[in-house]
Amino acid sequence: MGKMLFRISATIGFVLVPAIAIAEIHVITVNDNFFSPNDLTIQAGDTVRWTNAAGGNSHDATADDFSWASVTASSFTFERVFDSAGEVLYHCTVHSAPGLNRNTNMNGRITVQAAAPAPVFPINAGLNDSWFNPATPGQGFFITVFPDLQMMFLAWFTYDTERPMPGVGAILGEPGHRWLTAFGPYFADTATLEVELTQGGVFDSIEPAVVQSADGTIEVVFSDCNAGSVNYNIPSAAVSGQIPIERIALDNVPTCEAEAEALAQ
Repeated sequence: MGKMLFRISATIGFVLVPAIAIAEIHVITVNDNFFSPNDLTIQAGDTVRWTNAAGGNSHDATADDFSWASVTASSFTFERVFDSAGEVLYHCTVHSAPGLNRNTNMNGRITVQAAAPAPVFPINAGLNDSWFNPATPGQGFFITVFPDLQMMFLAWFTYDTERPMPGVGAILGEPGHRWLTAFGPYFADTATLEVELTQGGVFDSIEPAVVQSADGTIEVVFSDCNAGSVNYNIPSAAVSGQIPIERIALDNVPTCEAEAEALAQ
C-alpha cells in the first residue's frame, strides 16, 4: 500500500471524452424540375429522405452510378442511409442524366463527411464499488477510482489456480483463498494496471516487513455504469484471460451516470 500511496501523490491527469454524435434525417423535396436542396452535406450514418411534392409530374431520385433508385412516380417517399464518406451524385431519370448540369435542375449532390468517433464511456468515481462475474460466485473485485489523479486501484479476491491438497489447512481463513492488487492510470474507458505481488507479512503486524513486486498486468474496460471486463495476464502463474464484470448492487449507478454525463459535456 505504501508504494501505491506514493504513486498516487506523484501522479496527476485529466480525462477527455468525445461528444456524442446522433444520426440525423435530412429531407430533400422533389419539386417540378428541381431538388430542394440539391447540394447537401451530411455525416456518415445519416439518412436522406426524398419526398415528391411535384403534384401530377412523375420524378425519381437515382444514383448517377445506378447503385440505388427510388420509384418513378408522381408521389413517393424514398429514404437511404449513407454510411461511407464521399461524394454522391444523383439525378431524375425522367428529366436529366448522370453528371448533366450537376447541382442544377434535376441533378443533386450529397457530400458525406466521416462520422465523429464513437462516444467512449468515461471512467469516473461513480464506478467505486464491488464488482463480480455472476458465473464465478465467491470471488470478485473492489475497484476504486481516483479522478483527480486519473488512477485506479483494484483488489481481486479469488482462489489459487488449483485447490490445495486435502487436509491442508490455514491458521486464518481458507487455504485456497488468494488476493491480488493492481494499480495504474486510466484514460477514457480503459485502465491499464500493474499487478502488485505483496508478500512476507503476517496478520495485523508491522513485522516482518512486507515486500512488493510487479507481477503482470490487468486492463479494465468499462462500456457503461454496470458493465465492464477485466483482462489479465499474470506470467508467474502462466494465466491470462478476460472476465466480464458487473456490480453486486446498483445503488451507485445513478451517481456514475451523472458523473459520466458531466464528463461528456
